[in-house]
Amino acid sequence: MSAGWKSIALGDLVHPAQTWNPLRSRADGVFDYIDLSAVDQDQKLITEARQISCGEAPSRARQIVESGDVLVSTVRPNLNGVARVTQHHDGATASTGFCVLRAKEPVLVGSYLFHWVKSPQFVADMVKKATGASYPAVSDRIIFESRIPLPPLAEQRRISEVLDKAEALRVKRRAALAQLDTLTQSLFLDLFGDPIRNQRNWPAAKVSELCALARGSSPRPQGDPRFFGGPVPRLMVADITRDGWLVTPAIDSLTLEGSKRSRLVQAGTVVMAVSGNVGLVSRLAIDACVHDGFVAFTELDEGRCQSGFLLALLHFSKALHDKHKAGAIFINLTTADIKSMSLPLPPLDLQREFARRVAAVEKLKTAQRASLAELDALFASLQHRAFRGEL
Repeated sequence: MSAGWKSIALGDLVHPAQTWNPLRSRADGVFDYIDLSAVDQDQKLITEARQISCGEAPSRARQIVESGDVLVSTVRPNLNGVARVTQHHDGATASTGFCVLRAKEPVLVGSYLFHWVKSPQFVADMVKKATGASYPAVSDRIIFESRIPLPPLAEQRRISEVLDKAEALRVKRRAALAQLDTLTQSLFLDLFGDPIRNQRNWPAAKVSELCALARGSSPRPQGDPRFFGGPVPRLMVADITRDGWLVTPAIDSLTLEGSKRSRLVQAGTVVMAVSGNVGLVSRLAIDACVHDGFVAFTELDEGRCQSGFLLALLHFSKALHDKHKAGAIFINLTTADIKSMSLPLPPLDLQREFARRVAAVEKLKTAQRASLAELDALFASLQHRAFRGEL
């Protein structure tokens, strides 16, 4: 470690969190509960805290948190599920699946602590010490025993300010990308109306009349792809995201022999998740086999339904279904039900106009993504240097 900073065990620099048992309180009382799913692992924010009654409290609801506390998920440390408690969640109850770190402010600045638990150095240390092959986890004890470089308070504050400013730029860029995603939905609704209600009375057709459906399969890879031909990419459920319009398989692959027992789907084909991230859709960026958690919309009749329109139609139908919770085009995503979906079909010139507008938005998004990538690289560099005393 540079700069002559001491390395101190985290447990010596934090206060213990207060605990309670909601089940021993008034059964009709309520409290805000922060479980592991409440933390957005990408944004490092608490986004889904929910209010529950004391009588229905899960056994893990025990830790009372305060504004400024740092929550560190003890499961799957590679995902770095961390967040800082804001004033909005002051007094909420956190799951025991979190290690609660409450900085002793006279010696440790809370924002410096928060940046530390997001650092690659801390994450790598936790991954190394995790136990459990299928469900890796660390204990509170391991986190408390981990060591943090501790510069003087003034330097902690300076480092925090530099990283806060860099992070703020990344947040703004992500917000701009989110706004562009919203713009795409607005364009769709402006041209076609609500696809579920079909208020403009567009003619409709069943999916089975517009394309064929290919259900994915899940053969196991046949040996090492380096020696048995391949690798052949395979689309997995975890590859697809809610805002993904184009997906490149990145998680799994098959050998050439394994791919022969699967289904190779052509690039540009619309695919839909039918398990896991149910209803999420995207288009394949490359030729790939498809896991059985998907169906692929193949042999599409582009003379009636453009692939870009189909993708947006399925995407925004799900978005509207999530919002309204009723009247969705699809409810249970079996192959038979998908084939019987009735899809509104606006005129082709409107579908092509939508495609032109989306292309313009995607051009802007490409520029924003490139800018975000540069900011991510800058932040990573600052983060690396900060805890080495080189900032």
